[in-house]
Amino acid sequence: MTITATAKTIDRPDSRLPLCVDLDGTLLRGDMLIETVFALLRSKPLKVFAVFGWLMRGRAQLKARVAAAAGSLLDISNLPFDEDLLGYIRRERAAGRRVELISASDQDLVQRVADHHGCFDAAFGSDGARNLKGALKAAFLADRHSDGFVYAGDSRADLKVWDKAQGAVLVGQGLALEAEVAAPVEARFGVVPDLKRLLPKAMRVHQWAKNGLIFLPLLLINGLENPTLIAETILAFVVFSLVASANYILNDLLDLAADRSHPSKRNRPIASGRLPMPTAVLGAAGLFAVGLVGASLLGGFFIICLASYVALTLIYSLGIKALAVVDVVTLGGLFTLRLLAGHALIAGSLPAWLLVFSMFFFTSLALVKRLTEVQGLVDRGVVGIPGRGYQAGDGGYILTFGLTTGIASILVFMIYLVAEPLHAARLSDPYWLWVVPAVLGIWLPRVWLLAARGEMHDDPVVFAVRDRASLCLGSIALLAVLVAG
Repeated sequence: MTITATAKTIDRPDSRLPLCVDLDGTLLRGDMLIETVFALLRSKPLKVFAVFGWLMRGRAQLKARVAAAAGSLLDISNLPFDEDLLGYIRRERAAGRRVELISASDQDLVQRVADHHGCFDAAFGSDGARNLKGALKAAFLADRHSDGFVYAGDSRADLKVWDKAQGAVLVGQGLALEAEVAAPVEARFGVVPDLKRLLPKAMRVHQWAKNGLIFLPLLLINGLENPTLIAETILAFVVFSLVASANYILNDLLDLAADRSHPSKRNRPIASGRLPMPTAVLGAAGLFAVGLVGASLLGGFFIICLASYVALTLIYSLGIKALAVVDVVTLGGLFTLRLLAGHALIAGSLPAWLLVFSMFFFTSLALVKRLTEVQGLVDRGVVGIPGRGYQAGDGGYILTFGLTTGIASILVFMIYLVAEPLHAARLSDPYWLWVVPAVLGIWLPRVWLLAARGEMHDDPVVFAVRDRASLCLGSIALLAVLVAG
């Protein structure tokens, strides 16, 4: 359900009552605890063990310790605040109304936000012993404002505060709670998050196309006549897709600062604050859990491939992505792990040529993305990509490296067709496979030509699934593989 709201005053109580504003999910389209935890893990991954230890001491203690360890890593000016609500606050304060910021986030962070905006008369947060949320926040405000107050919030926990308040300002998810809010509603802001639309975007369901590589070993042994093998491969595809989506969400949480500095990535559901962060965290955990249950049905080698994929993805997110060249080779390795996962379901050895082809081909595609990013730097007059190892002048090098690896992948495929004895034994008419390098010889140079012209989407996978010529060529290659079987 999506509700578009305005700042129109409705059943407005006495405007002289102080306006008390929540931070997480209300003023901030995000969550300070999650922001600081992932900023800490991005900087010091091994602190994950300390975080669990702090959590055992209570949420207030966790917030205080995480804020002390990672608060300085947060750029308050880069966070996604609700500008409409901020405008309302400034107008109310200019009219003489007292405005306070009150949050369950740690006091130091709440005060930094208040100081940054300069439109609050006071700021209150959790202090390491007291978690200022729900009933505790309600009691605090009722004691502080015996003549009454108006509260701006967004969550079900805020219902206890609205029970004590003389007026309510509903923001974001709070709009869906209006029927349960006893206090008269003074104003409404934002929208109720449309999870059916935002979660698939955060999961990057369109990227599941990459996991189609899991089916390639099945096609190359003519396994379509084996229903059990087909069912296992489909399950493997689903498992890999769910775990990959969990990794995408985790990566977005780790890369919040960099994404918010990027012209297009800042619009991603988590970075923009449109998808509530607690929902994103729970979604990632759920996807991992379901994926692991499915993987347990597919055997040890598949689990090893999946675990290696998860580990390499995390290492990539936490450091490798900042290393030029190493980053794209790692991405090529992640694609190759998908091939290994598909082969894990099949008896027999995996031809080495397939792994080499995969490394070269997908390294080339990763370099397409880097070239697009570097050209964007030139267009914006920026020297470097935040969190990356490339600079504005690296376009020529990336183009040369990418074309070289792309051509190498096609040559490797052709060498396989000439020298590999197994394909003749496994396939009924293997000569149809020559269509594949022919198609790649057309498609890959075209991709690089468009990238060199600056006409390529910043994600070549998205380009491939949207481009008619790419879909046509891909269909021809797939049909040739099927006929060869």
